[in-house]
Amino acid sequence: MKKSVPALLVFLIAVLSVACGHHAAPASPQTASADTTGFFALPVFFKDQLAYAQSLHTPIYRVTIKDGKKDSASLNQEAFKQLAGIFLSKDISAPNIKVLYRESVFRDLGTKSYTLSYTTAHDNAIIREINILLDEESNNVKRVFIRSQYNKGDTSITEQCNWKAYKSFQVNRYLHAGHYSSTELNYVNWNNDTP
Repeated sequence: MKKSVPALLVFLIAVLSVACGHHAAPASPQTASADTTGFFALPVFFKDQLAYAQSLHTPIYRVTIKDGKKDSASLNQEAFKQLAGIFLSKDISAPNIKVLYRESVFRDLGTKSYTLSYTTAHDNAIIREINILLDEESNNVKRVFIRSQYNKGDTSITEQCNWKAYKSFQVNRYLHAGHYSSTELNYVNWNNDTP
């Protein structure tokens, strides 16, 4: 029996020394992984739309209604590009801007489309919301809605930009400063026919 006690004691000491002496390697510090989530490539879509509109060589018309007064004119390519440039400036895909937005998807059975929505709760974000309607079967863009809000001096400006694929766009602005308010509606059309 004396032989088994020391053997058992040696065994317990060995187990305890291994258990107590074995320490897990400290976890390596975790670095933030790169954001691989991709927002819809709106700048690419708008550039393709501009190229399409310019390839048609059809008249481009602009209708403006400012504070109830209507005016219409045809646009040359340069004026058209300048007006459409506002859509190219509405890009939220840069990493420092992208973090301000939350993406959600909604399927609308009535219109047979998906809506990608990018919304923010940050007051310092100029672009407040972007909604992109995609055809359910083809995933082609049908419409894009962009709502922005910003200040210029003491004037508060709410801007609604709408793009109808292959056909037209609108840029509507509502200005408010103290007792002054103004409304400007701009409609630009380059194709009444379906492509």
